[in-house]
Amino acid sequence: MSVLNRKPSWQQQLRQTKAKEWLLSGHLDKFPIAEIQKIGDRVLKDKSPLLRKIAPRSEECDVLFANELLSVKGELGTHESAILSCLHLLSYAQARGQVLSIKPDPVQVDLFFERRLNIYLQCIIHSRRANPDVCSEEETSAARDCLGVSQGRTKDFPSILRLLEAVGYETCEAVLPLGLIKKVLTVSHYQENLTRELNTLKNARQWFDAYKLVYSLRNIVGLPRADQMLRDTFPDYPMWAAWRPDTKRIMSWESPNLAPYRSQLLAALDLEGPDTTGQQRGTLRMSSPGAFTGLSEPTHSTDRHILDRLLDVLDSSLAIGLATVDLLIALCVEREDVSERTLSQLEAAVSVNNDAASKVLANLVRVLSPSTKPITRMSAFASAVHILTQYPALRVPFGVFLDLGHRASGAFTAGQDLLSQCLTENNPDIEPVCSSVLKLGHALLSADWLHGQWQLDFIKFLRQLPTEDEIRPSYQSIQSQGGPSTNMAVQVGFLATRVGGAQVVISGAVAELARSEALAVNNETKGLRTSWKEAAEAIS
Repeated sequence: MSVLNRKPSWQQQLRQTKAKEWLLSGHLDKFPIAEIQKIGDRVLKDKSPLLRKIAPRSEECDVLFANELLSVKGELGTHESAILSCLHLLSYAQARGQVLSIKPDPVQVDLFFERRLNIYLQCIIHSRRANPDVCSEEETSAARDCLGVSQGRTKDFPSILRLLEAVGYETCEAVLPLGLIKKVLTVSHYQENLTRELNTLKNARQWFDAYKLVYSLRNIVGLPRADQMLRDTFPDYPMWAAWRPDTKRIMSWESPNLAPYRSQLLAALDLEGPDTTGQQRGTLRMSSPGAFTGLSEPTHSTDRHILDRLLDVLDSSLAIGLATVDLLIALCVEREDVSERTLSQLEAAVSVNNDAASKVLANLVRVLSPSTKPITRMSAFASAVHILTQYPALRVPFGVFLDLGHRASGAFTAGQDLLSQCLTENNPDIEPVCSSVLKLGHALLSADWLHGQWQLDFIKFLRQLPTEDEIRPSYQSIQSQGGPSTNMAVQVGFLATRVGGAQVVISGAVAELARSEALAVNNETKGLRTSWKEAAEAIS
């Protein structure tokens, strides 16, 4: 036969395929397994005696290919492709032996270790297609996860956990020994990356994202090989493995309604996080009650019942809206009070399912501070009285518990005093102060459920309060006057008595102002004129 017409050797045919290229590049889906298997079939046919064919999976076939494979040993990519080309023709022992023969030694690490490792893992995966008996499904799955970690495509912890779960069984020891897996994890820097990521999520209390990283840890419990490996390389493993949060709860905490208040609720969010006390309970709130410090003083109750209710009401608040979450902040966080009383108040607010009402209640709680301005306090009390009148379920937790009847009537009286002062000093705040007093007075009058706490004279006074429309001309008249006048005195007296409750003799005030005006006219040439302040003092 002419040298030019000689058929290329099987080794040459194999090198002409892209099998080596795809092994080196790691493209599993492009590896030409069917093409190279045909090359293996031709080798068996061509190497068989003339009068008979060597039977596949026979001892003679195993010997034939064992010798043929020696011719490409050492050619990275080609040798492994050659093994895959004949796996379907070999006995189980010979086929598995050939695959295991290319397993890299994790102790003998050189510049090509990672490349040899990746090719070996691909061969395990491809062997499932070439000869399903060679490697088990568990071994193939573990090799696929290991390849993702080794190549850096899979940086997420769940894939590593699936890998550890697979190698946790003794059945994987031959194909993927612990030493090899440890080397893969070291190369991937998984411990540093995972620790950094979990610490970031833990500090932000982004529990749902953290849970997605570690939920598979529970599957490794009881698998000695994987369990011990994690304990050696991941110190917080027992804490995260024991974590059993309410997944619906921590998912709801990703709501935009929580975002503005997340930093203020960190201590509450910790309760559904992992047990950092070392007791390995399902959540922190399931551990010792004493582990919870952040929202309440040591003198306040922190038993499990209270903590469970706190998280329940937080979940309900998130479902209602931002203002209801803010009410929780106002009652529990800003006042550092997580107790039976505050939780009862929150539960009552949640029961009415009205975010606008929650906003009013949050304002009510905050204006109880002594530093609150009188107008702000009167406005908050007026709105709160209306809401409590509308929702009877709120009257005990917010009306009785906060002593609203006495506080509101006291704010009304203080507002009257402020109004009298403004009238005396011709203060430009006359209108807003007077308006606030009126609104609070009308709100108190409409709250007949509070009337039993007040004297009849007070209620009678509330009934004679004018409307905003009735007093608006008085504002306009006072503002339009350049100085003291009879008309101004009448308007000031009207506001002082009908709104401010002052006992003023209007006729006497008018007379005094008239005398002042006459005196001013007689002494005009001398530049003498009674000031508005002096005229106002006559009224007071």
